[in-house]
Amino acid sequence: MGRPIEDDYLFVGPLIVARLVAVVPDVPVELVERAEQVLQADQRAMVIKVMWAGDAPVATDERSRTRSSQIIRQRWLVLLAMNNASPLPAARSTAAGPTLSKMHKALHGFEPEGAHRAMQRAAAAMAPTFTNTQAICPLGFEITLSL
Repeated sequence: MGRPIEDDYLFVGPLIVARLVAVVPDVPVELVERAEQVLQADQRAMVIKVMWAGDAPVATDERSRTRSSQIIRQRWLVLLAMNNASPLPAARSTAAGPTLSKMHKALHGFEPEGAHRAMQRAAAAMAPTFTNTQAICPLGFEITLSL
């Protein structure tokens, strides 16, 4: 049996979604492709969006470069999006904080089936965004995979 990444380069995405659904059942979770989709036409008070944020090859020694496999770090953004968020920073933090903690606990150290390595926190590829009515709070994660 082959490795999941051989059949689906982004196989980790649906597994992240399933993990978040199990650990944060009171907030809807879905995959998106672009940051613009996070709150676009979405009127739910709170939603978690999962987005592939690219990857980078891991530096290897010369001997490893001649082999057919390659090690990469896939990056994933997990965004907590809130509509009708209070314009007051303290109120937004009170609403977001507990859910962000659940998201972190769900994914940091999570080993998706077929990955053989655990996810780790990483710098998010975007900064938090706040308007008078919306908030987007990103958490970054990465996982090392063998191609």
